[in-house]
Amino acid sequence: MMAIVPLIGLSLLAAAAMPAAAQATVQAADRGAIAAQAQTAWFAGDDAALARAAASANGLATSSKPQDRYTQGFVQFRVLQRAIGAKRDKDAERAGAVCIAATEAAVKAEPKFAEAFALQSACSGYLANLGGLGAIRNGSRSGKAIEAALALEPRHPRVQLVDGFGLYFRPAFVGGDKGKGCARFRAAAAAFDAAGPAGAGGAGGIEWGAAEAHFWVGRCAREAGDATAAQRSFERALTLAPGFVAARRALGR
Repeated sequence: MMAIVPLIGLSLLAAAAMPAAAQATVQAADRGAIAAQAQTAWFAGDDAALARAAASANGLATSSKPQDRYTQGFVQFRVLQRAIGAKRDKDAERAGAVCIAATEAAVKAEPKFAEAFALQSACSGYLANLGGLGAIRNGSRSGKAIEAALALEPRHPRVQLVDGFGLYFRPAFVGGDKGKGCARFRAAAAAFDAAGPAGAGGAGGIEWGAAEAHFWVGRCAREAGDATAAQRSFERALTLAPGFVAARRALGR
């Protein structure tokens, strides 16, 4: 994966000599390469590779294209998740702030960008779980963003997945419900499977969430005491993402 960064740099240099239509293709490829690097690093738990992807994504921060800012937000979302898991709160706060700023720019440029609203909700929700003075503000932002996403594309698999995260992790007194969250994970997994590889990219152009949806279906099944269903879902997650360390561990491998 380390070779991606210099390849990105070379493609950007080459783009200067290309017609506008060709440049757009190169830039879309660059976004895909950055996102793929971040995705692979996150599945593997490779923080160094994820940091390299984040450095590449920082170059998208001045773009006016909503897909560019969405890509930047997605990479920071992965950084945020890793930081939360490692209890690096300051790193999590920084990544979350960038994710929110990037997705706000994306939806400002494209007000019907449901996936960007969903990603903003996810980043805000993770920040809310850190507690502290910003918990209420971040929780409210997360709720409003997922409401916007659901109003636009209620059956989109990534929107359903993020809605599941909110329901599963929020405290009951602010609307959390693990059972409903698990139902949303199952709906998301089914929607991803129905869409197939050709339809999973969505408006953001980044194929993420399918393996996670199946992983969380497995977690829910395990919590319900259904070991067979849990194993089936974890295996499905690992089939979709062979480098998914968490799914491998869940299977005891």
